[in-house]
Amino acid sequence: MAGAQSARLSQQRRGREMNRHGAILVVVLLVSILAVGCEDEPTSISDQQYSEVVEGDFAVGDSSTLTVENFVGSVDVRPGDVGIIRVVATRWAEREADLAEIEVEMIAVPGGVRIVTENPLELDDVSVDLEITTPSDTRPTLQNGVGSTNYVGRAEGACYFQTGVGSITLQLSADVNVAVQLAVGVGSINVAFPVVGEVSEQLVSGIIGTGLDGQIYAQVGVGTMRLVPQ
Repeated sequence: MAGAQSARLSQQRRGREMNRHGAILVVVLLVSILAVGCEDEPTSISDQQYSEVVEGDFAVGDSSTLTVENFVGSVDVRPGDVGIIRVVATRWAEREADLAEIEVEMIAVPGGVRIVTENPLELDDVSVDLEITTPSDTRPTLQNGVGSTNYVGRAEGACYFQTGVGSITLQLSADVNVAVQLAVGVGSINVAFPVVGEVSEQLVSGIIGTGLDGQIYAQVGVGTMRLVPQ
């Protein structure tokens, strides 16, 4: 009982930390967007010409974890084979020489896998797209600076999603039973499930179904969020 209470308190603290960080993030992003608006229009991710693929397979046990920290690009997570987390990372750049400067790190950690992408030289017009398959009981923590995050899964246990500018789409089973804490700083939330609790265009807090199988904490600074059936 004490262990379960401690776990719930830890999850609640983490949810509050995401909210605090998100509020700061929205302010910073709005300032950045205003600054960009005064400059030439930036090249979109789709305009990048050169690419390079990095792949990795990791053996994992039951109830594994997946942690992703991506600076710019797309993150796509879907169910795959039992016991394996498979990662396909595609570096994109407008200049071929810049591909080597984009860092992609895939690390086996106790209980799961951690993936980190970085742009240490702060190059323009570079990004990373991540396509990941996991066992169905894998618990995700997905952070994306700018871009889209798409998740298809059961959402069991504590699941965390955060995007600075862009979108989050969560495709869940029709009979999902989760507690949700969803927030968008500038933009909107669309939940295609009945929610018992607080529901508005920018904040959803409550339960879907019984709420007993897991918890979803999701946050977008500027953009949109969708929870839809698979």
